[in-house]
Amino acid sequence: MNSAQGKSHGRRQFLRGAAVSAAVLAAGSQAWPALAAPAPDGAGRRVPAGRIGFQLYSVRDMLAVDPEGTLAMIADAGYAEIEPAYTYGGRSAEQFRRIADANGLRVIGSHHNPGDFRGARAQQTFDNAVALGQEYVGVSYMDGAQTAQGYRAMAREMNQWGEAARARGLRWYAHLHDNEFHADPQTGQTLFDVWLEETDPDLVWFEMDLYWILRAGADPAPYLRSYEKRFPMLHVKDGAPWNNVETDLGEGEIDFAGIFANLRQLPHHHYIIERDQQPDPVRTAHVSYDYFRTIRVGPPGKGHGPGGVAQGS
Repeated sequence: MNSAQGKSHGRRQFLRGAAVSAAVLAAGSQAWPALAAPAPDGAGRRVPAGRIGFQLYSVRDMLAVDPEGTLAMIADAGYAEIEPAYTYGGRSAEQFRRIADANGLRVIGSHHNPGDFRGARAQQTFDNAVALGQEYVGVSYMDGAQTAQGYRAMAREMNQWGEAARARGLRWYAHLHDNEFHADPQTGQTLFDVWLEETDPDLVWFEMDLYWILRAGADPAPYLRSYEKRFPMLHVKDGAPWNNVETDLGEGEIDFAGIFANLRQLPHHHYIIERDQQPDPVRTAHVSYDYFRTIRVGPPGKGHGPGGVAQGS
């Protein structure tokens, strides 16, 4: 329960038991009790509540049935920000903005297909982002060849989209999965490093997904420490990525506190909680937020890599 934001126990129970029950049952949900997260030892830095968001892909089935009830549930769970993906639940951008505003939710960014930034579709994509009051707009993936040459070609296109976004008062970003951290089959160069070199840091930003980068066997620490400003948004998803298993936050193996300790400007980032699977999206939203609020982050420069070994600055 997020008492600091005035969320009532009664409203949460009502939403869990009535307003969104039909959508949850349609998604195959079961009634799971919330798990108590362990209290961390000692003091530490804390992510501001206003920087914690929820990726709507995690509630896509609910959103399609009842966007009003879905956003009310997300607000009740405590979130301040949301990140739509591909759809606004059958509503126009203007209608969706009114629903978000009514629930005190800020649309911080949105995921789109690459084609949504090409040709005539780009205008509508940018118009929607402006109507929603977003700061960021971007893609959930890029569709070029998985080679260094292919990434250079994608980088040129990304720079163009970044320029177009800036002209509309927006910032353009690309969400990352595991494939970006694979090596070029010919040169051995990490593909994402091509993007870092070839994209303009004033036009293109990135959204690191902490689950997927670990799934690739890569270490997020050097990227966050050396290119912190390039990663204004982070996807926070738990599980056992080495075994391709997703969980709600706090029930997996990812050391978020250790990873976040690589950030020197912890309050300047946006932390978007996500779970691709939807066994119980209402539980995911509530349990994950409650756990996230228990995380305490150590001093900057003492972060952990994927193996949990402390790294000095």
